Amino acid sequence: MSHRSTRLAALTALVAACHEPVRDVPEALAGACPIDQPTRLVAAPPGFVADPDTWYGLHRFGDQLLFTFDALDDPGRVYWRLDRCDGELAEFPSLAPGLHNPFSIATPAGRVLYANDALGARHVVDRLDVAGDDEPRPVPGLPQGTALNFTGELSSPFATFAFRQEGSARVYLAAGLGGETRAIYTHAGDVDVPALLLGDAVVDYALLGDALLLHDDSGELRRVDPLTGASEPLLAGVRHFTPIRADPGKVLWQELGDDVAETIFLRDLATGADVAVAVNDFAQSSWFRDPEQPELGRVLVTADGSVAALPGPGGPLVAAARLDTGAALAVPAHREPRGSFGGEFNLVLADEPEHVEALWDPLTGALREWYRGPAGDLRLRRVDGDSVEYFATDPGTSYTGVLWRVDLATGARRQLVARASSSAARLADDRYFLAFYGRQLPGAPFDGSRHAGAYAYDLKLVDPSDGLYTTIAEGVTALASLSDEGLVYLAPHGDEPGVWAYPLALQ
Repeated sequence: MSHRSTRLAALTALVAACHEPVRDVPEALAGACPIDQPTRLVAAPPGFVADPDTWYGLHRFGDQLLFTFDALDDPGRVYWRLDRCDGELAEFPSLAPGLHNPFSIATPAGRVLYANDALGARHVVDRLDVAGDDEPRPVPGLPQGTALNFTGELSSPFATFAFRQEGSARVYLAAGLGGETRAIYTHAGDVDVPALLLGDAVVDYALLGDALLLHDDSGELRRVDPLTGASEPLLAGVRHFTPIRADPGKVLWQELGDDVAETIFLRDLATGADVAVAVNDFAQSSWFRDPEQPELGRVLVTADGSVAALPGPGGPLVAAARLDTGAALAVPAHREPRGSFGGEFNLVLADEPEHVEALWDPLTGALREWYRGPAGDLRLRRVDGDSVEYFATDPGTSYTGVLWRVDLATGARRQLVARASSSAARLADDRYFLAFYGRQLPGAPFDGSRHAGAYAYDLKLVDPSDGLYTTIAEGVTALASLSDEGLVYLAPHGDEPGVWAYPLALQ
């Protein structure tokens, strides 16, 4: 090797060393899982100064953390990989500059990482459980264009990609009306095996257990094996369908009829028996054809899967039925539904002169009023027996507000947190974890399925018993849950920038 080459290699090694973050877990904690105290796992590289307008990324896949202290548009961006349990830290070149939004699947051979490029094309990035770094390659068999991936959970053995096909009408989720469809593909992690095309004119889909339900624009509803592509016809002549996630053996479906008045049925997939549960006699306004009422045509199901209900024009539910027998249920007078908790729907009962909201149990007919007062942006957050918690947003924002608790048995209401974030989460010790939006960061990655941009977060704890706040970190650009252990986050600002872990026991 020449003297010039030797000097160049030494300079390259020196630059890399200065760029490298520092493993920061004390020796006694290295390799410890779970983390039971606030711990800086990795310190930012020496001399690092955060740009206040830059999004710095962090992602978690099992016990593997991927993070960067570089801007995503930096051609020299480096991602780092940390095993938070054994403490091993290494550069991760597989997530090369230009690739963003990583997600993983859990194949029988190990976890496989995917990401998208700036044009939205999906790539197989790395086999995380196999030693060594892989060369990212486009997912074979996918068409050009931006794909929306609608699966990719940590436990899923396959990735699913949807490609939008333009329709001739502004209609979504319904067959036979010339609306938007999607081409659906799956891929199981092998970069040498092409993705499977499961359908090229799909109007709606749902993942139930190990199978996908695909609804084609022809009106056919199919159950498809996402790993083999094997397809089993379930129903024909389906305008719209609603999966029952608590009972995958049943499905709600609306007939493909005259587009005026069409019957909705409850189908037992094992026996093939149908029970009529409602009639959609406002079909011509359904499935986004009335832009003022985009919910029309869609059936609501309680969180426990016991009851289905159909919203009608103007907002109120016009029919409800048991999902064990299909029997009709009486619906109380109300203005509109606002979500479901367990086996109850939350209903707005009145809005003049007072705003009134109540929990309705369709099986018993019971109404439990939890709010009566001035109208506002109220969000029921938690129902725990005879106690409920709700978030009342501050005027002019949807991110901050007041957290209240109501005793349904007595009607007593008390303020829990005077300044809360919309994502307030109760901990096992009755404190609340708060994540407040800070400044917007324009440099966050765009994956084609959501708007670009992200925020810096200020993370705090508050004790409702004394109203005292504890700051965890400010200016956090990315955070991820560690299940029951707490969270990890990247805090590029402050006196000790780096990747941190913080124990939080959610209730």
